[in-house]
Amino acid sequence: MPEPIEPAPQPEAKKPVNDFVQKTVEEVRRQPGKSLVWAFFVGIFLTIFPIGRILSLVTSIVFGLLRPVLLLLGLVKISEVISEKRK
Repeated sequence: MPEPIEPAPQPEAKKPVNDFVQKTVEEVRRQPGKSLVWAFFVGIFLTIFPIGRILSLVTSIVFGLLRPVLLLLGLVKISEVISEKRK
């Protein structure tokens, strides 16, 4: 007879997420009314405020400024190397 397969151990990176999910499940089971009210108001908030557009704007600004910042850091590093060679 084949032996039962044991579940694979969970990676350490997923442990905090699983702990958070477990705590959330326990809280929802303990206070379902409060959880329902919170879910309703969070849904209204996400509907009214354009969170997706704000995140998209922030992301585009960060990636737009990434090239000049990297160029500036490269120039600073080159100037440090040149100043060290002069000494």
